[in-house]
Amino acid sequence: LRIITGDAKTTTNGLANANAHWSCTGFENKVQLTEQYPLCPKGSKVVRTFAFQSCWDGKNIDSANHRTHDAFADPASGTCPNGFEAIPQLTERLVYDIPTPTIENGQVKNPYAVDSFPEQLHKPATDHNDFISITTGGLANKIADCINSGKQCR
Repeated sequence: LRIITGDAKTTTNGLANANAHWSCTGFENKVQLTEQYPLCPKGSKVVRTFAFQSCWDGKNIDSANHRTHDAFADPASGTCPNGFEAIPQLTERLVYDIPTPTIENGQVKNPYAVDSFPEQLHKPATDHNDFISITTGGLANKIADCINSGKQCR
């Protein structure tokens, strides 16, 4: 199964597929930014989180745009759109130890940014992620069995 989340070209394409969330350790339950990078306080680290789509059309492992074969569940009800079935949701959480940029005379010094296409201006909304499942040796079945048993699988 191939899934892409986010959009590397939101400056050109708009924010419809933006999905990266930025925060700081200790503040993730309060702050989730999409269009800005956080300035984390001393002792806190930068966190980048992606929650992938958790609904699948049940037929296709990929699509031409890498999007139409999967979908997000409705945030309020948790249900998948018609024609889609629930699959385990992959959430990727990366924590970075980045020195906090400072602001001097209204200018950010020592900034950090996603290294994306230069024409996208390194904006945080351009962050994206790909997932391709290529399990072998029965691992996919072991994962499915664990998830379907209701256990916390790691």
